[in-house]
Amino acid sequence: MIDLDRTQQRIVGVLLEKELAVPDSYPLTENALISGCNQKSNRDPEMGLEPFEVQGALNALMSSDWAKSSSVAGARSARYSHRLSAHHAVEMPEKAILCELLVRGPQASGALKPRLARLGYSADPAAIEATLEHMASRSEPLVERLSRRPRERDNRWRHLLGPLDTAHAEQAAPESAPFAPPAPPPTSSAGSVAPGLVERVERLEDQVADLLEQVRRLSGD
Repeated sequence: MIDLDRTQQRIVGVLLEKELAVPDSYPLTENALISGCNQKSNRDPEMGLEPFEVQGALNALMSSDWAKSSSVAGARSARYSHRLSAHHAVEMPEKAILCELLVRGPQASGALKPRLARLGYSADPAAIEATLEHMASRSEPLVERLSRRPRERDNRWRHLLGPLDTAHAEQAAPESAPFAPPAPPPTSSAGSVAPGLVERVERLEDQVADLLEQVRRLSGD
């Protein structure tokens, strides 16, 4: 896993977002980048980064070739852009997905659909899921599938450009392990079934049979 911290992740996500959604304003000034990191919409979690925090994270990103600064003739401020392509060869759909996972945290393909559309990638959930599967199967995976939480219909996906923030990490879990058969009944040291276990199982079977018979009678069968 690449180790971008949460501030660096937000910066890279915002730079990707502005490149795709509002290319006329990209690259971004530092002030525009701070506003993008701290905006209240389309962000999870919301952040309140100070200018010195953004500048420090930008310096670290530029040192590791994840961002670069450039000067525009006549402009008073430097502008910043991401360098994702220096680390990963990605197509536009993959770039849009990484952007959304960076600025909004783990999401299912159905939730990603309308959010990706605003970045210029329109696709149905099945196509988005296929792209996510491809991203997860790369020699250096960019995403991974998480297990479903209670009352969720679909699996969510997370990016692998750095650790999750605390709030999302508490909700996340690796994909469920395959089903394992039940363990054999406990045995005594001599290898026989533990004393009394057979009788308890037989009593339980009798009770279940009685309950099933009562249900059958009540249903009129």
